[in-house]
Amino acid sequence: MAMTPKQFMEEVYEIAFGDQAYYRGFFPEEVIEQLREFSDNALIYEELSLEPEQYEKMDRQLEDAYRDGYKDGRKFALQQLNLTEEDLPCNT
Repeated sequence: MAMTPKQFMEEVYEIAFGDQAYYRGFFPEEVIEQLREFSDNALIYEELSLEPEQYEKMDRQLEDAYRDGYKDGRKFALQQLNLTEEDLPCNT
Protein backbone atom coordinates (compact mmCIF):
# COMPACT_ATOMS: atom_id res chain seq x y z
CA MET A 1 0.00 0.00 0.00
CA ALA A 2 1.46 3.34 -1.05
CA MET A 3 1.41 6.38 1.18
CA THR A 4 0.31 9.74 -0.01
CA PRO A 5 2.79 12.60 0.45
CA LYS A 6 0.60 13.97 3.27
CA GLN A 7 0.54 10.60 5.07
CA PHE A 8 4.30 10.42 4.76
CA MET A 9 4.72 13.91 6.21
CA GLU A 10 2.34 13.13 9.08
CA GLU A 11 4.39 10.03 9.96
CA VAL A 12 7.71 11.87 9.75
CA TYR A 13 6.44 14.76 11.90
CA GLU A 14 5.15 12.25 14.46
CA ILE A 15 8.54 10.52 14.64
CA ALA A 16 10.18 13.89 15.27
CA PHE A 17 7.72 15.49 17.68
CA GLY A 18 5.10 12.99 18.79
CA ASP A 19 1.37 12.59 18.39
CA GLN A 20 -0.39 14.94 15.96
CA ALA A 21 2.84 16.88 15.36
CA TYR A 22 1.90 17.61 11.75
CA TYR A 23 -0.99 19.73 13.01
CA ARG A 24 0.93 21.50 15.76
CA GLY A 25 2.66 24.12 13.66
CA PHE A 26 6.18 22.75 13.27
CA PHE A 27 8.13 23.91 10.24
CA PRO A 28 9.68 21.29 7.93
CA GLU A 29 13.14 22.62 8.84
CA GLU A 30 12.43 21.91 12.53
CA VAL A 31 11.42 18.34 11.70
CA ILE A 32 14.58 17.73 9.69
CA GLU A 33 16.70 19.26 12.45
CA GLN A 34 15.05 17.02 15.07
CA LEU A 35 15.49 13.89 12.95
CA ARG A 36 19.15 14.76 12.35
CA GLU A 37 19.61 15.19 16.09
CA PHE A 38 18.04 11.75 16.68
CA SER A 39 20.33 10.26 14.06
CA ASP A 40 23.45 11.97 15.42
CA ASN A 41 22.60 10.87 18.96
CA ALA A 42 22.03 7.30 17.82
CA LEU A 43 25.48 7.25 16.23
CA ILE A 44 27.06 8.67 19.37
CA TYR A 45 25.33 6.09 21.58
CA GLU A 46 26.33 3.31 19.23
CA GLU A 47 29.97 4.39 19.37
CA LEU A 48 29.97 4.71 23.17
CA SER A 49 29.58 0.97 23.76
CA LEU A 50 27.61 1.53 26.95
CA GLU A 51 26.86 -1.08 29.56
CA PRO A 52 23.34 -2.60 29.47
CA GLU A 53 22.18 -0.71 32.57
CA GLN A 54 23.25 2.57 30.96
CA TYR A 55 21.11 1.75 27.93
CA GLU A 56 18.17 0.99 30.23
CA LYS A 57 18.49 4.44 31.82
CA MET A 58 18.59 6.07 28.37
CA ASP A 59 15.60 4.00 27.28
CA ARG A 60 13.59 5.27 30.24
CA GLN A 61 14.57 8.87 29.47
CA LEU A 62 13.63 8.45 25.81
CA GLU A 63 10.34 6.81 26.73
CA ASP A 64 9.56 9.67 29.12
CA ALA A 65 10.32 12.19 26.36
CA TYR A 66 8.07 10.29 23.93
CA ARG A 67 5.26 10.14 26.49
CA ASP A 68 5.57 13.90 27.05
CA GLY A 69 5.26 14.41 23.29
CA TYR A 70 2.20 12.15 23.22
CA LYS A 71 0.57 14.04 26.09
CA ASP A 72 1.31 17.35 24.37
CA GLY A 73 -0.19 16.05 21.13
CA ARG A 74 -3.27 14.73 22.90
CA LYS A 75 -3.76 18.07 24.66
CA PHE A 76 -3.46 19.85 21.30
CA ALA A 77 -6.00 17.49 19.68
CA LEU A 78 -8.46 18.07 22.51
CA GLN A 79 -8.01 21.82 22.22
CA GLN A 80 -8.81 21.61 18.52
CA LEU A 81 -12.08 19.85 19.42
CA ASN A 82 -12.79 22.24 22.30
CA LEU A 83 -12.68 19.32 24.76
CA THR A 84 -10.88 18.55 27.99
CA GLU A 85 -9.71 15.25 29.47
CA GLU A 86 -12.84 15.22 31.65
CA ASP A 87 -15.04 15.26 28.53
CA LEU A 88 -13.65 11.90 27.39
CA PRO A 89 -15.56 8.73 28.30
CA CYS A 90 -12.38 7.02 29.52
CA ASN A 91 -9.63 9.06 31.17
CA THR A 92 -6.36 7.29 30.38
